[in-house]
Amino acid sequence: MEYKLLATDLDGTLLSEQREIDIENIQAIQEFRQKGGRVVICSGRSPLSTRWIANTIGLQGEPIIAYNGAIILDENGEISEQAVFDHDHLLSFWELCEGESIYAHFYEGDTLLVPSETKWNKNWIENNIPALEKTGGKVEDRESFRGQCQVKMVEDIYQYIKSNQPDITKIAVFDEDGKLSDFTKLIGEQVEGMEISSSFNFLNLEISPSGVSKASSLLKLSEKLNIPISKIAAIGDNYNDSLMLTAAGLGIAMGNAPDEVKALANQVTGSNQEAGVAQAIRRYLLK
Repeated sequence: MEYKLLATDLDGTLLSEQREIDIENIQAIQEFRQKGGRVVICSGRSPLSTRWIANTIGLQGEPIIAYNGAIILDENGEISEQAVFDHDHLLSFWELCEGESIYAHFYEGDTLLVPSETKWNKNWIENNIPALEKTGGKVEDRESFRGQCQVKMVEDIYQYIKSNQPDITKIAVFDEDGKLSDFTKLIGEQVEGMEISSSFNFLNLEISPSGVSKASSLLKLSEKLNIPISKIAAIGDNYNDSLMLTAAGLGIAMGNAPDEVKALANQVTGSNQEAGVAQAIRRYLLK
């Protein structure tokens, strides 16, 4: 086979809108692996979330890229690399959020730090560890993973960061008043050490430590596994997948991806409601 490894995004790619994974996708992934290919989840989701999904579809023993590249898990599910924000940069960022009345929450390991309860964090544990009932997820395993997640209410985020010096690997920002386009510019002007890795129509932002992306971690994994990046295929649907799609030897955009993302890819497959990952594997990789 020309391509030895497939890096796949989860939300909007492998996962359907119902947060399930089509049996066709699972079968195609396993066919590719049986022929010697490797499949690596490369997602903005947390380490526990990515491990739960990987285990459910039979990807135990494969490394994982989580939090948009900030964390790389090895074949045993242990953290092999982690990038965190500088604490002074976090304090500057939080001051900007408060000044602009923007909501943000922070990821410390598999704990979500929130300044208040909102619709953006209320069901985080359930969303982080989706049920995957139709995919084959076992209830006892799901509950075990959910039990390891935590949403921690932190009324004074500034003081928490200053006092506890937490290892923050990702920030998510949400707003419904159309302020995120201007807020993105303010971050660039006033805060150092931050990489805005996802911005879907400026409805939300996903922020990583500077220099961290799915692409940068995929390149590290390429070296670790001794698989040239030219022999790696990547598939995704969103702006945080763009660098990964252009870095890989074969970049595949989902049919539900924005036109700007499709334009960066080498190929376009079906949507996440049409088992687009399976279509791509059978059309481009199993040969």
